[in-house]
Amino acid sequence: MQKNLKKHMLENGQIFFRKSKDGRKLRIAIWKHQKMNDYGTVFFLNGHREFIEKYSETFEFFIKKGFNVITLDWRGWGLSERPFPSRPKVQHISSAKEYQLDLDNVIRLAKEKDLTYPWYLVAHSLGCLIGLRRLVSEPLSFEKFIFLSPLWGNFPYVSRPIQRFVVKFEKALRFLGLIMLTQQSPEKYKPYCLTVDFKKNTLTSDGTQFKRLQSILEENEKLHSGTPTLGYFIAILKEIDALNLTIIPNRKILVLLAGKEQITDNKAVIKLIEKFNFIDVVAIKESNHEILIEKEKIRKEALSLIYTFLKS
Repeated sequence: MQKNLKKHMLENGQIFFRKSKDGRKLRIAIWKHQKMNDYGTVFFLNGHREFIEKYSETFEFFIKKGFNVITLDWRGWGLSERPFPSRPKVQHISSAKEYQLDLDNVIRLAKEKDLTYPWYLVAHSLGCLIGLRRLVSEPLSFEKFIFLSPLWGNFPYVSRPIQRFVVKFEKALRFLGLIMLTQQSPEKYKPYCLTVDFKKNTLTSDGTQFKRLQSILEENEKLHSGTPTLGYFIAILKEIDALNLTIIPNRKILVLLAGKEQITDNKAVIKLIEKFNFIDVVAIKESNHEILIEKEKIRKEALSLIYTFLKS
């Protein structure tokens, strides 16, 4: 691993590159708790355009508390394989099912490496959409499910009528050859935190965390993800619509919402889960979208809630 990236990676981890069933090569990381009697394994599913090193402090917390951790770069992001190697800054999937293949890959490796049970799923943002699909399709795959700032509703930065239009007329858009259009020039793409001033960012209110994120991306251009195609956007919207029509299985579930959320849709989350009284919901009032890279006070509140829930 490059020196500039390794310094941001939590120590004592193992990195694996494994192919999914459709041949996409993924980067997966594992940290094993050093004592024999660990408390199980946390599967951490990060969000859109994210990468393993972003949450090193969170992984350290879980390990110190006695858990193993396994996580990944989703296909197309971080150092996992890009959909178009000659155009690495174009992001595309044909279906959200592709992410389930990635999760299958992680689970296979966890079994191969004998990561101890119980298994717990902790997900952030888009990772929550992927995690919710797994909860609905295989409710016994994890002992408990924790979702932070879930992407289970509208994209607030895209008007609702436009979202409905592109889903409704997907076939026509494909026929017209428009499905591979991107919202901006891939060649000019830069990660969000390198294009916005800290005071205007909607991720975190912690300047140190924001600067750390900037440093990782400034020093490691290969981590820069890219701009999604129209087809990618439609695939995610269709998955959101589908999951909003499902029955959530009665499992142990904790949802943490960011009180100052501007990226995902808290109202949509509440609407989805309000009829399921077995789901615990807590709003972290002072937090922006990135609950786990917020100010120390906010992080401690969230991690305390997570730990209490895992041990209960």
